[in-house]
Amino acid sequence: MSSKRTAFMEAVEAGVLSAQARAGRQPDYNRVFMGLLFSLFVVALLISIVVGVHVYNVLAADRAKAEDDRLALSLLVNDVRAADAVDSVAVGRGPEGRSLVLVERLESGTYETRIYQYQQRIVQEYSLAGAPYMPSTATTVVPSRRFEFEFSRGLITIRTDQGISSVALRSGLEGGVS
Repeated sequence: MSSKRTAFMEAVEAGVLSAQARAGRQPDYNRVFMGLLFSLFVVALLISIVVGVHVYNVLAADRAKAEDDRLALSLLVNDVRAADAVDSVAVGRGPEGRSLVLVERLESGTYETRIYQYQQRIVQEYSLAGAPYMPSTATTVVPSRRFEFEFSRGLITIRTDQGISSVALRSGLEGGVS
């Protein structure tokens, strides 16, 4: 019986030693798993940061372009609004087509702000009425291959590469357009 008991005890001891050996190895697997899981989170975080920065740069560039386009049209619209009076808006002949002429009558004389297209730019020039066009002294408002405008029922519509904008003339007279 002692041999049976000894065999039994040996089997129990072997089972306990085996369990202890497995328990000793278990933390190694846990550490490896935790390390892999941590690495996965770090990689996912880095990828999301890179994608986020890229998306932000694209959106910021689009916003800046939209602001520039809106600014260029706003400058033209504000010029027209500032000069809006009876007989103050006219059509002239610029070096490359029609020009929008905003007339200003002062005690010292009559002056014109001429807005026209020149060498794929919309330019603005301030001069005495009747003086020849001088594109070399004109200020560039915005690069654009297109500059068109039309009058309809007291409304002037300006079209450029940046978009379309309309201004209701307070003077309200198409007859003022010459």
